[in-house]
Amino acid sequence: MNSALQGIKVIDFSQWLPGQYCGMVLADFGADVIKVEGVKGDPNRNFAPQLAPGMSSWNLALNRNKKGITVNIKTEEGQEILKKLLRQADVFLEGFRPGYLQSKGLGYEEIVKMNPGLIYCSITGFGQESKYKQQPAHDLNIIGLSGMNFLNDTGDVAISEVQVSAIGSSLNAVAAISMALLAREKTGKGQYIDVSLYNTALSMQIVSFASILGCRVTGDTPFGRRAHYYDVYKTKDGKYISVGTIEPKFWQTFCEMIELPELKDRQYDFAHEEEITQRIRNKLLTKTRDEWVALAQNGEFCVTPVNNPEEVLENDMTKESGMLETRREDFGEVAYLKPAVKLSGTPCSIRFRGPYAGEHNREVLGALGYTDEEIVSFKEKGII
Repeated sequence: MNSALQGIKVIDFSQWLPGQYCGMVLADFGADVIKVEGVKGDPNRNFAPQLAPGMSSWNLALNRNKKGITVNIKTEEGQEILKKLLRQADVFLEGFRPGYLQSKGLGYEEIVKMNPGLIYCSITGFGQESKYKQQPAHDLNIIGLSGMNFLNDTGDVAISEVQVSAIGSSLNAVAAISMALLAREKTGKGQYIDVSLYNTALSMQIVSFASILGCRVTGDTPFGRRAHYYDVYKTKDGKYISVGTIEPKFWQTFCEMIELPELKDRQYDFAHEEEITQRIRNKLLTKTRDEWVALAQNGEFCVTPVNNPEEVLENDMTKESGMLETRREDFGEVAYLKPAVKLSGTPCSIRFRGPYAGEHNREVLGALGYTDEEIVSFKEKGII
């Protein structure tokens, strides 16, 4: 069966999650991806847990289906190796600070001259044109700067285990690359793609910002991220349930379930928000999480448990999703989490594990025309 991106050649020169996840998705759907690293390998190779030397769970998860080489682009020989790869590539994926690759003769303006069809995608914290473009930032910094982890109804902040702006930027890059490939079919030309984690974080808050900006016009008070009918509540056993009863019919059924029928007509009584919320809190503390969930299963409304990660991995919903796949690699079993989207005709697949640093140097450089003697010399000189 053909893959959606079969025949598309991608050079993934990213070091961190935003670029690596993008390259992973492209590889899972059939693109031929070569992962380029510095001679010491990417930093995340040394993260815990280590399933094999230099093979962290992080690295294995994000670099499956990719071949791997090491290149020192601070050397002229290393720059030439990368240029040879890019002459043959369809997509180049990188995450260096703006200007760095240009300083090595590897910027878009230089590379497009030798490969006009190349799609050159940069994923950075603030984009190529921002005055903050040289400021270092990871996901935690971005979600703080963008207001994403500010809880406006508690005065506190939250740290998510999910790297929201990083994964969001990865998926934006996948979409942009796919559109650019489609456009190239019509024009014959590639293009430059500028993906910003900060802009991604802003765009993901479209509903919140629409409310705030709209209230500036109307004079209303912006609606918070929580309401008594849309909140997370603690239960008797110290666990939590999510109550997402936005639709009136769901809210009314919920009120009946928790035996507070007098609240059925007060869904939008925001003048007494704290009173209603407190009554619900008190009621939900009378049963355990699973007891409330069992009651909720008898009705059609949005009340669900807040699961911890271990519960998620073991529950039937995850098992039947087809998202988890376990493979036996040369050093033992590895569990992989697959992309969320399913294509009926050209599905994704996990074909081989991620590479050790430089594992495919000889294969890839040999295909570029380098001799075994040259490859050995490159290794001795620290070029690969």
